[in-house]
Amino acid sequence: MLQHYAGANMRAGITEFNALLAENAVLARELSKVQTRSSRIIADKSSEVERLNAQLIKARTTHISQGNSIAFLNVALTELKALTPDFESSLRLQKKIAQMAVRQTELEELNGDLRQKLALTPKLIAAVTTDRLSKAEVAVTEQVVLPAPSATVDFYRKEVLCVGGRSGNVASYRDLIERVGGRFSHHDGGLEDSHHVLNANLAAADLVICQTGCISHNAYWKVKDFCKRTGKRCIFVENPSTSSLARGLEQVSFSHDTPQPTS
Repeated sequence: MLQHYAGANMRAGITEFNALLAENAVLARELSKVQTRSSRIIADKSSEVERLNAQLIKARTTHISQGNSIAFLNVALTELKALTPDFESSLRLQKKIAQMAVRQTELEELNGDLRQKLALTPKLIAAVTTDRLSKAEVAVTEQVVLPAPSATVDFYRKEVLCVGGRSGNVASYRDLIERVGGRFSHHDGGLEDSHHVLNANLAAADLVICQTGCISHNAYWKVKDFCKRTGKRCIFVENPSTSSLARGLEQVSFSHDTPQPTS
C-alpha cells in the first residue's frame, strides 16, 4: 500500500515537473523575445541620442559663430559711424528716398490710369469745350447788349467809381455810366491796382459802385469803411453783370440845380 502511494506521488511529481519544464521553456522564449526587442529599442535610442548630440554640438557651434559675427558687425558699425558723422542723417535720407520712390510708383500708376481714362473719354473733352464756348458767347453777348438806362437816371458830370467787377465788362460799365452823363473810373478791387490808387479814386468819386462778387477782401472793407466815414454815396452790387449795375444805378438820384465841376 505504501509503495502504491509512493508511486502515485512520484508520478504526480513527475507530471508537475514536466509541466513546469514546459512552462519554463515558454517563459524562456518570451524572455528571449523581450530581450531582443529591448536591445533593438536601446540601439535605436542610442542612435537618436547620438544624432541629437551631434545636432546640439552643431547648433552650439553655429550660435558661437553667429555671436562672433554679430560682435564683429557691431564693431564695424561703430567704426563706420565714427568715420561718418552724418550716418543717421544719411540713413534717414535713404528711407526718405525709398518712400519717395514708392510714392513715385503710385503716382505713375495713377497717371497711367488717368491717361487711359482720358483716351477713353473724347466726348467729355468735346462737351467741356462746348460748355466753355457757350459761356464765352454769353459773356460776349452781355458785353454787346447793354441794358437801357431808366429815364430818371442822370449822373451829369458826376464821377462814378466802379471797384471790382469782371475785367472783360469794364468797357460795358464805362459805356453805361457815360450814357447817363457820368464820368467813369475803375479800380480792379486790389487784384492788380495798388490800394494807394484806390484811396485817391475814392476821394475823387461822387458815387462808388462796389462789385462785391468780384473784389478782394481788403478792398471791400476799405470801400465800406471810407464811405461810412465820409458819407460818400455807395451802392453794393453782388452780380458783376452790366444789367445788375444798371439796376443798382436806379437806386441813386442827384440834384442838378447847380452842375458840379469835375473833381
